[in-house]
Amino acid sequence: MKRFFLFSSVLALASCASFINSHRMHAAETKLQATRTLQQSGQWDAALEMAERMHSSVAKTVQSAPAHKSPGGRVDLRPLLTGWETGPFAALKTALQKHDAKASTTAFSSLRQQCMNCHTVIGKADIKLKEIQ
Repeated sequence: MKRFFLFSSVLALASCASFINSHRMHAAETKLQATRTLQQSGQWDAALEMAERMHSSVAKTVQSAPAHKSPGGRVDLRPLLTGWETGPFAALKTALQKHDAKASTTAFSSLRQQCMNCHTVIGKADIKLKEIQ
């Protein structure tokens, strides 16, 4: 009976963590869209703040579950997060800080694509992000 209780407790906690991470990533997508909306309306500082909140959602997700099962085995998401942070996310922050509409459009597109690439790596290519308008 103790083994069953222990097993069911572990399963429940894992399910809860998975739900929280799914919620965080959905929140990150919502914040990505909000960042774009703020940028397009000329609210550059607010867009930058929202981008940081998006980053927080993504980073917390990876920190809480750095290794992920994929079709090819386990994948360490930390290098993918680092690439995202130093690549398209850094480009987006720079574009927003400079109030550069053209560079931010390119950065949004690149950032979204890197998110989609990560989904593919972990075997979740069916998770689609809304197009950046």
